[in-house]
Amino acid sequence: MKVTIVGDSFHLDGNPTYTRLTGFPEADPRLAGLILNHRVVNGIFDDLTPGHAYYGDGVDAWAYPDTGTWNAKRNTDSFVQAMRAWRDHGVIAFTIGLQGGNPFWTSPPPEGVRIEAMDSGAFAPDGSLRPAFMARLKHILDRARELDMVPIVNYFYQHQVRRIREDALPTAVDNATNWLLENGYDGLIIDLANECHHHAYYPALRVDGIHTLLYRVRDDVDLYNARTGKERRFYVSASFGGWESTAVQLARLPESFVRAVDLFLPHGNQRTTEEVRQAIATLRERASAIRGHTLPIVYNEDIADPQTPSGVDSAGDLAHLEACLEAHVSGGNLIRSHQAVPCQAWFGGSEVQNAWFAATHALAGQARPPSSVRTLYHRI
Repeated sequence: MKVTIVGDSFHLDGNPTYTRLTGFPEADPRLAGLILNHRVVNGIFDDLTPGHAYYGDGVDAWAYPDTGTWNAKRNTDSFVQAMRAWRDHGVIAFTIGLQGGNPFWTSPPPEGVRIEAMDSGAFAPDGSLRPAFMARLKHILDRARELDMVPIVNYFYQHQVRRIREDALPTAVDNATNWLLENGYDGLIIDLANECHHHAYYPALRVDGIHTLLYRVRDDVDLYNARTGKERRFYVSASFGGWESTAVQLARLPESFVRAVDLFLPHGNQRTTEEVRQAIATLRERASAIRGHTLPIVYNEDIADPQTPSGVDSAGDLAHLEACLEAHVSGGNLIRSHQAVPCQAWFGGSEVQNAWFAATHALAGQARPPSSVRTLYHRI
């Protein structure tokens, strides 16, 4: 199934999400046209820095407890194995990152450790793509296609972006976009830069300058379509959070940014439920004033307390999810244990993880098998 945006809603093969025709006949009617989503950006993670010993003890920080070593393929394989359970529990979208995210249990990382010290992204300094990372990404995106899931592909992460030379950013954008196109993907959502307000970004990726690269993604798609005769479509945006989450600051989102995006990707971290409601209203007002119509809003990160002790899990506020549903906005979650490396359980584990999937399952109801499985069944 291919995702499209119709007004401020999401459709799969021409039908609103979370309806009988898209596999969820028992879903809460408020879910129609939305995408419950999950931030799992470290699904293709690897660290090319030798040793991975960041605590001064000579021990690999990413080692699996049962083997004493890190294994990037194992991480991705277990991610893929969990995807069907996410969908069966109503989570049909997820954010996967080419440069990952903070892999430590704590955020910020432990004292004396810098995320920038790692080399953990799919881009080489010249903007070229690292084949092993992209092979793992393909494994995930192919499975998403089989499951009728909606990937949100994040290109750049603030604490890894300077691993790429500034002059190579356009090349990196072109390479990532053309790789996605050439591998047959369509209807993807592109989150060009995670929290693009962050000071660590090059100017071309900050909220007041990112529009040029957002348009570049579109140009790459248009050039591909013209060259091949195909009609692919990606939906482009960049996420924002932190200080950008308050209504006053959202009202100052640059006009250039609002004109360049197909949807808004706010983060709800450490916000009150009322702040989430205010942010939604402000984003809609801003889009209407500049574009003459509203845009879809997808919260693709929400965590109540990102600064937790090592080993203590944290996740989003379920009251935020309810506020989103009331306003026809897609709700999402960040579960700390699903970003920590190595992830010990991509499905089923901590209390907060179980609470999230229980909530989404209650909303979505019993899912029918994905279209790929139903098609195979009819052929048999």
